[in-house]
Amino acid sequence: MKGYLLDTNIFLRLLTEDDLQQTPAVKQLFTKIIERKIQAYATVAVVLELVWTLESYYELERSEITSKLTLLLNTPNLVLENEDVIEDAIESYEATKADFADCYNASFAKLHGEGTVLSYDRHFDKLAGVKRTEPGSLL
Repeated sequence: MKGYLLDTNIFLRLLTEDDLQQTPAVKQLFTKIIERKIQAYATVAVVLELVWTLESYYELERSEITSKLTLLLNTPNLVLENEDVIEDAIESYEATKADFADCYNASFAKLHGEGTVLSYDRHFDKLAGVKRTEPGSLL
């Protein structure tokens, strides 16, 4: 993929504005991304780390986190790996108590697989469009 990989801390500066020295530069960066002067992308790992940090360190509510993730999804010219899966996962994350990683994995199974997740984690039972199966049922 061409362009710059944006690390989690770049998104944190933009979304929380918690660093008075770094935030202005990050805002300028995003202006250049939107104007197509800079190509940029983020991986799923970055998004997962972002959600975890917003939950654990910044102690934001799910609704705040989903709002911030939606803002990223709607940022013109910012490429997010598996954007369709992230978008679906955001909906599940907001509607349930499942953690974002489980929502992401369920969405991936639903959109790019057969919709079945092998797991002992019962959170998957509450996620629409997927079926949780325990490994013993396959033996």
